[in-house]
Amino acid sequence: MEPADSILGPRHPVERRTFMAMIAGGLFAAPLAAEAQQAAKVYRIGVLSQDGPNTNVLRQSLRGFGYEEGRNLVIEFRWYEGGHFDRLPALAAELVSLKLDVITVTGPQAAVAVKAATTTIPVVFLLVADPVSLGLVSSLAHPGGNVTGLSTLVPGPAKRRGEENAERGNHGAQAASVHVPS
Repeated sequence: MEPADSILGPRHPVERRTFMAMIAGGLFAAPLAAEAQQAAKVYRIGVLSQDGPNTNVLRQSLRGFGYEEGRNLVIEFRWYEGGHFDRLPALAAELVSLKLDVITVTGPQAAVAVKAATTTIPVVFLLVADPVSLGLVSSLAHPGGNVTGLSTLVPGPAKRRGEENAERGNHGAQAASVHVPS
């Protein structure tokens, strides 16, 4: 048995959208869990994504943290299909106008559009390679402002480990996540 099998269980491919929905669910639930004592509050989450992820996985992940639509949660989904990035400013403004508790976005273009639309609503991004160079965050260690998220940037030591594993023929055995372009 390889070390990855003992820790993570048998290797099964995870669909990218399913994985991202699970990550988003965890990112959403973390700040909401801090205020869980106020059971009467209904939390409002905005999701701006391309071509719609598996929304059932997101809902299931949030349900695992005690948040259910119709009880204490409202999720507002907005999609920009097929790379119609020209729609992003309007979709971002629409989500901001809804007075949400948090907005999550996938992709750099959506993250930039939402950051331009609000400085007060927390924004969580996914699938952004270099948020520092895009001006989304001050640094990876200390993002500052209202924007944070999960970067796909692979800095120094992690990148070298990946290269060393590939040289040994150990392709991804120790990777926690793998992005597969669609």
